[in-house]
Amino acid sequence: MVTKAATKAASRLLVVAIAAAFVGHGVLASAEAEPVAVGSSVGVFGGDREHVRLVRWAATRFETRGLGVPAVDVHFHPDTSGCYGHLGSQLGRRVDVCVVSVFELGRETLLHEMGHAWIDQNVAQTVRERFTEMRGLRAWNQSTVPWDDRAYEHGAEIIAWALGNRYMAPSIPDRDPPGLAAGFEFLTGVPFPNPSQT
Repeated sequence: MVTKAATKAASRLLVVAIAAAFVGHGVLASAEAEPVAVGSSVGVFGGDREHVRLVRWAATRFETRGLGVPAVDVHFHPDTSGCYGHLGSQLGRRVDVCVVSVFELGRETLLHEMGHAWIDQNVAQTVRERFTEMRGLRAWNQSTVPWDDRAYEHGAEIIAWALGNRYMAPSIPDRDPPGLAAGFEFLTGVPFPNPSQT
């Protein structure tokens, strides 16, 4: 007789085996040597066709929601060493994504990091200060403040949630949908996308 515990253990083992297959065989093994342009302001480095498709999807989300596509160079990595031990990172126009999967976690990570770039390129200091107050926070992006207490991270999480499929809740406190929608509209100056647009 197979117990529930054995079934769960087998399921976990299957997930680990699939993940290992992706890493071992490398989704990035067929990566293009040259960067691939996605529109006029986005370049993709180290990604295969699925990664380029993911970046094109994310750029379209920004464009069709009225934000405009941030100017970014997206670099894909097979592990978190390319993102300082995190799933993603952003500095200036460089976006690093260290999630092999192009599914929901990969989508959210990419939208989050592109959200940072969009904020850097489009949000005035006065709006940042008022957004920080609106979210009940005291810091924009100080490294001495915990990640989920930084308004900069709230902004990127809210943008990722609003533009994404909304399958995953943002990784910040105070994430009730009306508050997130209000934050999105305040930060971006565009209407919150309704569910039929996702």
